[in-house]
Amino acid sequence: MIVHELLNAQFNLVNRIYMIYTILVVTVLRVGQLKSKVNKRDHNPPHVHVEGGGATVRVNLLTLEIMDDSTDFSKTTVGKIVTYIAEHKEELLEKWVEYHEED
Repeated sequence: MIVHELLNAQFNLVNRIYMIYTILVVTVLRVGQLKSKVNKRDHNPPHVHVEGGGATVRVNLLTLEIMDDSTDFSKTTVGKIVTYIAEHKEELLEKWVEYHEED
């Protein structure tokens, strides 16, 4: 019985963490398997987190520079990511401002 209660408590905690994550992180652009996300309570400079295939990378929306020292994305994929971020830069910056106006 104690094991069941502990597992139930752990499940509830994981559920709460996931709910908080989905409230604070918003997918603002999706291209194929890649999702560009903005964290509602994130730091400057304005940037997006691009996720896909188990890899992630952060892209600065002002300079289009990669903010991470390393990523599991290939160099070719990173180049494509920067290209589509550049194509949607204005839209993504608007979303960043929308989610950070209260900061």
